[in-house]
Amino acid sequence: MKKLFASVLLLLPLAVLADDFGITVPQWKDFVPTAYINVKEPKGLAKLNQNNKYWYERKTAFDESITECSALEANDERFNCYEKVKVSQYAQNTEYNARIEAKNTPVIPGMENPTDTMIPLGGFNSITRNMPNEFR
Repeated sequence: MKKLFASVLLLLPLAVLADDFGITVPQWKDFVPTAYINVKEPKGLAKLNQNNKYWYERKTAFDESITECSALEANDERFNCYEKVKVSQYAQNTEYNARIEAKNTPVIPGMENPTDTMIPLGGFNSITRNMPNEFR
């Protein structure tokens, strides 16, 4: 009898908390480059660093949205809110990566269209058998 009573006392708190077991709170470290996990408010010359400013603003917005989600009482609403935060963060990461990729792709003026061909000024007839830069 004592064992049954003890097991009921141990399982009762777990049954009350069972609704929260399926909900995982999104973590900032899952959405940010490692260099910006502990980003702080830029002050002084650090305000000139656009990356630091960007990640600080995102972290502030992320923390506010997590606080709003945590305040919801219904588990289903809280779960949906956390999922919206995750989707939003993944979308922002995709957008950020696209901007970085666009910045790193060099564009040669006048060569935006890769189908353009370079034709010698005199046409193909002006090409002789031995060009000046050709080895003989």
